[in-house]
Amino acid sequence: MVHLARFLCAGIGVVGISSALLGCDSATPRHSTPTPTQTINGRELAKDAPSGFDPCTDIPEQVLTEAKVGRETRDLTEAPGGVVWRGCDWAYLGGGGYAMSVRMTNLTLDMVRDKNFPETTEYTVAGRTAIAWRQEAGRSTKDVCDVNVAVRGGSMEVNVVNPPSGRDTGHLDSCEIARSLTEKIAPSIPASL
Repeated sequence: MVHLARFLCAGIGVVGISSALLGCDSATPRHSTPTPTQTINGRELAKDAPSGFDPCTDIPEQVLTEAKVGRETRDLTEAPGGVVWRGCDWAYLGGGGYAMSVRMTNLTLDMVRDKNFPETTEYTVAGRTAIAWRQEAGRSTKDVCDVNVAVRGGSMEVNVVNPPSGRDTGHLDSCEIARSLTEKIAPSIPASL
């Protein structure tokens, strides 16, 4: 899965995401201890991903059913510098469609905004600021999109990988899918977060 962690170390490819934000060589393996660094580009970084909303259990089942996704896989990713993502990955049922991940991360919208990614769109969803972005512009990157939604201490990140070869969804832009999913998921985030 491609998610903001991977744009932190290799620029948002299918394998790595961390150098773009952190300037590092590679992502730290899952379940490792994050380094104690507490800032990114001079911005304070919380020590862990925000709690109070668990994408693996708190996304309404109806949303997942409508999204036609299944085969949930829990994921914890920790990158150099203390960046953490906690959440789950899902695949389109029956193949032929997109994959998505929804994670809570200690990366804030300001940290994402600081990167000035092309094709970045800022908007409001469920009363929260959100940023849809791609690491690079152009046709070859239309299959990957991230949306980060502001929460206290970081953001909720929705990542969609939608290859053009997908039988059912390949004709759709990944940002359209990511934004639609985010609009359905974000209302479930507690107001206290």
